[in-house]
Amino acid sequence: MKSIVVLLLVFSFFSSSLAQELTLVKNRKSDFTIIIPEQPTLEEIKGAKVLQHYLFRIAGVELPVKKDSGLPGANEILIGKVNRPETAQLPYDEMGKDGLYIGNNGKQLILTGGPKKGVEYAVYTFLEQYLGCKKYTATFEVVPQQKTIKIPQVADLQVPDFSFREVYYNHAYDPKFMDWHKLHSHTERGEIPAEWGHWVHTFHSFLNPEEYGESHPEYFSFYEGKRHPGLVPSWDGKSVQPESQLCLTNPDVLEIVCENLQKAIDEKPDALYWSVSQNDNVNYCQCEHCAALDAKYAAFAPEEKMYATHSGEYPALGMGSMLTFVNKVAERFPDKIISTLAYQYTRVPPKNIVPRENVNIMLCSIESTRNEPMESGDPDFSNDLKGWGQITDNILVWDYNIQFANLLAPFPNLRTLQPNISFLRDNNVSAVFAQGNIQAGGESAEIRAYLLAKLLWNPDLDAEKEMEDFWKAYYGKAAPYIKDYISLLHENNQGFTGRKMSIFGNPKQEKDSFLSPALLSKYNELFDKAEKAVRRNPEQLKRVKSARLPVTFAMLEIIKEEEGGNWKTYQEGDQKKLKLPEEVSNLLYDFYFQCMDTEVSRLSEWHTTPKEYLRNYQLLIVNE
Repeated sequence: MKSIVVLLLVFSFFSSSLAQELTLVKNRKSDFTIIIPEQPTLEEIKGAKVLQHYLFRIAGVELPVKKDSGLPGANEILIGKVNRPETAQLPYDEMGKDGLYIGNNGKQLILTGGPKKGVEYAVYTFLEQYLGCKKYTATFEVVPQQKTIKIPQVADLQVPDFSFREVYYNHAYDPKFMDWHKLHSHTERGEIPAEWGHWVHTFHSFLNPEEYGESHPEYFSFYEGKRHPGLVPSWDGKSVQPESQLCLTNPDVLEIVCENLQKAIDEKPDALYWSVSQNDNVNYCQCEHCAALDAKYAAFAPEEKMYATHSGEYPALGMGSMLTFVNKVAERFPDKIISTLAYQYTRVPPKNIVPRENVNIMLCSIESTRNEPMESGDPDFSNDLKGWGQITDNILVWDYNIQFANLLAPFPNLRTLQPNISFLRDNNVSAVFAQGNIQAGGESAEIRAYLLAKLLWNPDLDAEKEMEDFWKAYYGKAAPYIKDYISLLHENNQGFTGRKMSIFGNPKQEKDSFLSPALLSKYNELFDKAEKAVRRNPEQLKRVKSARLPVTFAMLEIIKEEEGGNWKTYQEGDQKKLKLPEEVSNLLYDFYFQCMDTEVSRLSEWHTTPKEYLRNYQLLIVNE
């Protein structure tokens, strides 16, 4: 975050009065008035009412909200662009669309910001940084009680490093949580407008194989000696998806894509970002013309470098044909930002070609390890990011922050979040989509969403202090034990040469690192103490039990692998089931109940409800 605090030299207008402290409330009484412009925006109205609401909760005083009359009065809180010399001289051109300014000139408190949501952000930031309010989750916030409120001298200008900040967690899309933490969304959520018209893997939306596959196979990828215009089962097995990509050098493809893109824009004219990007497969076109462009602009020859992914290996071709095509699309839509993926076979930055100014590169870190910061843990990705950062500053990084295959598995990556986000900031990344768990529940969902939101606004904050404050507030007397558990997890996760903690991994792979029998025993000891410490506080006890679910899940997975082969079986219909030992049954039933009690919806991305997990656990193990 670009932050300038106490701007004594910049704002000489305030120099004679900046040293004065401002007393907003004294002994639960105040003669201040909240002033909004004569013709206020929705953001200014909301900012004023939010401030009024929290000041009443903090000090029991309800300040009046009045429109600006143009005549300065005493004891004013100025919200937004009121008609005052004090606000007219502020550097709005530096704030961008959602930067903010908090000022005390000794007579007035000024809360304002950029035209998007800067005013609202100024109010929420003032409440948190100057009055001590905290919003830790969508349903849990801390509002300290104060009889007297004094504001020190301040001229605080904050401008975010990232113009787009999205945290993909279920509870993080609560509108109040989003506004408090200054987050965006690529889709419309309540009053939060959509920044994006279309969002990734859009080739099939603009040129559908079902419509053109039979009549024009030449529009689709050529490889293995023929065109591939067909459809295949999707990853979830419930639908179909394109078998391949588009032939990006066919002139008709460009015309059809642009025609359909224009139709989509006509339906959502206010959306700024439009993704024109590859389908979710690596079957790119290798026809004579596409291959020539890929070779012309590739940073490496195909035989020089291969990238390994969860779906196999592919050559580091660069994205010559892709960027050539997307640049042509962007040229026809100069008032929109055309985004395209740098993902798997298109991830490597090209040479001798650059994105147009209105082209956004969405770079994906799906291959990176999660037990080390990406800069040191994944040299291939970090080099690609640095390469993109040298040719464009319009980069959105799609970063992955959880274990998608097992949403409740212990996944100790909290210590990599800050170095990763700082690394992105330092290499020309302008936007971040931090993918977490869109399902309800999940391992460390609350603290991870909170910390990601904080870091996306200010990558330089004290992350350890933020986590410490979160644990104390959220877990109460159990906080020291939760902290020790988190520390043990992380201390046994980093520093393993050659080891990779994958987003597609599972607890059974970590039996020799942070999920060893000895460590699992220590984790359970800590949680026993944590539960005892808050046994008389039902809400905090429920949170502790929720935090314990990953340990129980890991134990269930490891026990079944190691001991399940020796369990007796019985026949139920056409299924052969395992007869679980009593201690395993009790562990499983408790796990199921706690999932239900804490509203966990899935144990794997889009798959496996707690009920399904309970039933499947008893099935005979086959080839696990």
